[in-house]
Amino acid sequence: MFTLSLLLGASAQAQTKTLRQQVYERLTNAQEATEAGDYERAFDELEKLDRIKDLQPHELAQIHTAYGYLHFSRENYAEAAASYETVLAQPDLAEAMRTTTLFTLGQLLFHLERYDQALKHLDDWLAVAENPGPEPYILKGQALYQLDRLSEAAAPVMQAIAIAEQRDRTVQESWYGLLRVIYFETEDYENLLDVLEILVTRFPSREYWLHLAGAFGEMGDDRRQLAAFEMAHELGYLRGSTELVMLAQLYLQAEAPYRAGVLLQEGLDNGEVDGTAANWRLLSQAWILAQEHEQAIASLKTAAGLSDDGELDARIAQTYANMGDWEPSVAAAATALEKGVDGPQELHMLRGMGFFELGRFSEARDAFARAIGFEEGRETASRWLAYVEREEKRLRDLGLR
Repeated sequence: MFTLSLLLGASAQAQTKTLRQQVYERLTNAQEATEAGDYERAFDELEKLDRIKDLQPHELAQIHTAYGYLHFSRENYAEAAASYETVLAQPDLAEAMRTTTLFTLGQLLFHLERYDQALKHLDDWLAVAENPGPEPYILKGQALYQLDRLSEAAAPVMQAIAIAEQRDRTVQESWYGLLRVIYFETEDYENLLDVLEILVTRFPSREYWLHLAGAFGEMGDDRRQLAAFEMAHELGYLRGSTELVMLAQLYLQAEAPYRAGVLLQEGLDNGEVDGTAANWRLLSQAWILAQEHEQAIASLKTAAGLSDDGELDARIAQTYANMGDWEPSVAAAATALEKGVDGPQELHMLRGMGFFELGRFSEARDAFARAIGFEEGRETASRWLAYVEREEKRLRDLGLR
C-alpha cells in the first residue's frame, strides 16, 4: 500500500458552497466509518446519498470525494482514481477543491502506472499550487523518467532538492538516487560525478563508491578512478576476486606495480582472489615490473602448473635470464618449447645464450642453429653462431678446452 501526501478526505473542507444538512451528516458518517475501517457502513451511507434526486454539482463533488477516500482506504486504487476524475468533471468546482483533487489524482495515476495522465494532473496542479514542497517535483521527475523523457526528468528533481535546502528540510537519498540513474542513462558523466560525490559523502555505500569509480573510468580519468577504488578498498567495500583484480590492474596502469603485487599476493594467499592461471600470471607481471624477480618466478611457476600454456614457462626462462641464473633459464625454455609457444626462435636464442654463458658450446651451437631455421632473427642467430664458433676455437688454441 502507498500513502498519498495529502489527506484524501481533506477536499471536503475545500468546497465553499453550503451542503444540505442531510448530505453533510451522511458524508460525515461515511468519513468516520471509513477512518474506523467500517467500510460496509461507509458504503451504505454513500449509497443513501446517491438516492437523493436533486443533488447539486458541489454536493456530487463531495460525495465522489468520499467515494475516492473509501476506495483508496480499501486499496482499490483504480476505483479511487475514477471517483476523483468524477470530482474534477463537476461544473463550477471550487478552485481549492480542484487544486486538492488534481494532486490527489496525480499521485493515484502514478501509482497505477498511468504516467502520461499523472504528469498532466501534476503539471496542472503545479501551475496553481502555492509554494509547493519538494515531493510533487520528485513525483514529476519520476513520471518523466518512467515515460523515458530523460532529458526533462532531472530538472524537477533538482528543483525539489533546491526547495528542500531552502526550507532546511532533509534531502532524501532516493532523490539523489533518481538523479544518479537519470544522468547515468543519459551519459551525462559530469553531472553524474557531482551526484555520486554527494552520495558517497552523505550516504556512503559500496554501490555508490563502485559507481563513482566506474564513472571516472568512463571519463578516462584513470587517476581519480584509482583513488575511488582505493577508498572503496580501505572502507572494506571491495568484495570478490574481480574487484580486487581490477584494483591491481589500475595500480599497474598507474605504474605502481609493487602495490599491485602486494594486493594480489595477499588476495591469492588468503583466497580472496581466485587462484587461476590468469591471476597468477598478472601477479608475475606486477613482480617483474617491480623488479622482484624471485617472487615473479614463484608466481609464474604456480601459473604454469595450472596451465598448458608454454608462454608461462617462456616468461620463467626470461626472468631467470634477467637474473643471470642460466641453468634454470635453459631448462624452463626447453619446457616452453615442448609445450609450444608463438615465436619459438626467441627461446632457441635464449637457450643458445644460456648455454654459451654456461660454457656448453656444443649445445649453444645447436640452439643457434635451430634459431637460424626461422626467418625472423636469422641474421642475429647467425652472428651468434659465428661468435660461439670463434670463441670455442680461441679457447682451444689457448688449450683451455
